Amino acid sequence: MGRVLVVTANPLLDLLAPKQLIPGQITRSPAFQPMAAGKGINVARVLQKHGHQCDSIFFAGGQTGSMLEDLIAEDGVNPIRIPTQARMRIGMICAADDERPQGSLLENGFMLTKEEVDMMAQAVQRSLGEQDLVIVSGSVPHPLANNLYRTLCTMCNQAGVEIWVDSYGDAMNKTLTGEHPPYLAKPNREELNSSTHWQRVSELHITDGPGHTEIRGPAGRFELIPPQIDEINPVGCGDCYVAGLAHGKLEAWEYQKRVAYAAACGAANAERWDVAMIEPGPVINRLADQAQVKALP
Repeated sequence: MGRVLVVTANPLLDLLAPKQLIPGQITRSPAFQPMAAGKGINVARVLQKHGHQCDSIFFAGGQTGSMLEDLIAEDGVNPIRIPTQARMRIGMICAADDERPQGSLLENGFMLTKEEVDMMAQAVQRSLGEQDLVIVSGSVPHPLANNLYRTLCTMCNQAGVEIWVDSYGDAMNKTLTGEHPPYLAKPNREELNSSTHWQRVSELHITDGPGHTEIRGPAGRFELIPPQIDEINPVGCGDCYVAGLAHGKLEAWEYQKRVAYAAACGAANAERWDVAMIEPGPVINRLADQAQVKALP
């Protein structure tokens, strides 16, 4: 098993209500279940469930930030919280256990200061000597952090640690044009068209929701056809894909087995209404057997 540092600049405290929202009516819920969310936190939770030791670095301010830190620790992930003056963002999901969620309502981000951004970079720097892999996942909460991922890539290059970045927008464009781009990135079709610099990434996974994934990298070019499922909730499927791919790498699996397992993790997540709560076992193994990996010229 490996040790992974996962960076989440824009985490989310989700409040889950086990009731469907009825428009125009008051919907009463017995309780709201708080859940640690955000793309990188989803990745860390799935990797921990696969037996890896995960450190999760994240911005989080206010009482909600303290709650998020506790929830991450309860998932077995080591939380490294970077406090912020601003309160972190909150989201809400309404869904009964046996029904499809109606969607999510969430805040975009929160304010940051230059000092807070520097604190995160310094925290990453301090922990690099212990890591087998660094994964940066999700957006940044404020434009002051647009250069953060680019800085982290340079740090990882100097430390000899492989870094993956799954992001978009200005922060990703600056990362792609830096002196040391990430080893791996996972844009969707829309994100792919937003930059002309993706060729600087060694390994590229171009996703298309529940459709096929095109892979370009040192192992060759592949078309990954995910298993067919009854989708309940697509939220977090890309994060589970990244976690499954990292698990296969840390276990030194043959490449096509890695990507089939990654597709299975994404599909297993989509079959559930809760997010990034999948575990290794017969469900993922069955879906991995159904995934197809085709070599391309």
